[in-house]
Amino acid sequence: MRYLALLLLPFTMIILTGCWGSTELRDVGIVSGIGIDKGDESGFDVTAQTIKTGSPNSDLPSTAIVHTAHGATVFEAIRNFIIEAKRKEIHQHIDSLIIGKTAAEDGVTPAFDFFLRDHEPRFNMSVFLAEENAKEILEIVNTELFDIPARAMRNSLVEQKALSKAPYVELHNFYQRLIEPYQDPYMPIIHKRVNDFENYGTAIFKGDKLVGELDAVETRGMLRVQGELKGGIQVIHMPLSEEETVNVSIEIKDSKTSINTILKNGQPVIEILIQETGFIGETSKAVRLTNENIKKINQLYEKAVKKEVKNTVDKIQKELKANTFDFAEIIRRKENDYWKQHKEQWEEIYPSLKVVVKVSTDLPANGLLNYEGGR
Repeated sequence: MRYLALLLLPFTMIILTGCWGSTELRDVGIVSGIGIDKGDESGFDVTAQTIKTGSPNSDLPSTAIVHTAHGATVFEAIRNFIIEAKRKEIHQHIDSLIIGKTAAEDGVTPAFDFFLRDHEPRFNMSVFLAEENAKEILEIVNTELFDIPARAMRNSLVEQKALSKAPYVELHNFYQRLIEPYQDPYMPIIHKRVNDFENYGTAIFKGDKLVGELDAVETRGMLRVQGELKGGIQVIHMPLSEEETVNVSIEIKDSKTSINTILKNGQPVIEILIQETGFIGETSKAVRLTNENIKKINQLYEKAVKKEVKNTVDKIQKELKANTFDFAEIIRRKENDYWKQHKEQWEEIYPSLKVVVKVSTDLPANGLLNYEGGR
């Protein structure tokens, strides 16, 4: 009898186990994108872009459906989706979290709190600032360009890292900078086009409030200081004569940054050293690339990078007063005695902190063409 019981045990386990407590995919909506806008009078308008799978017998690609709900809080608005969608939505696979400009100016903490507390959303979703409203970005459902638009928004940031026109920021990156003292967060800006989108520029925050924006060139300057530049095209303008100028496109191949601080007359000075290597990828006119001309191009390249970085640092530091570059942490590590004495006055010290930018560029000559009046 004991042997019979042992034989029956595996079959009993098969019968008793299974999908008890599970949810069928057809009974839920899989949210790929979430947008948060400030309500007309109060609360939030939350927009969800949900994956709509085709039937098993259909050759049509997956598409997305979009709906918006209002609530006094983001959590209430998300629960109100059930009224319109007629089913529960799951948030474990969100690719993109987009916040509207007005909501960001008021502060992102009330908008993002649900995604940081709830057990479903993952912290690796990409975050964006909408040029205007988040809703109009998520209403882009052009399936000829992409099956799942919110996922394409996230993937486009990954693919365009070599352009250095927008930073790649996930929710946990943003939140970490938000809670750390003497650091301020930032995120990429997403722009609506005719049934399409573009990512370029950076939204700068002071605390959790949007205080300003960087364009694509200023973003490249910011990424250089942070040591996050992965590539890009630097265009410089070299005069050939008083009347003639040639545009030279330099492909950035490698960029390294080191930041140090020293005390001068009892005051900290930040020194930013950038070392960069590029290759001449194009000239707008036929020009002979002699050693002398290459040297001249390299000098202009160096000057352009220095100007770009200095302008960006000045804007963030003096105009926006945002702690984007972590200068406070550098001073704390290098000049700890000074930091202990002055950390309470950091917000007054920071905007007038002296910053020196030093740039060293290199243009290897291998692979260059010499023009003798034409090709």
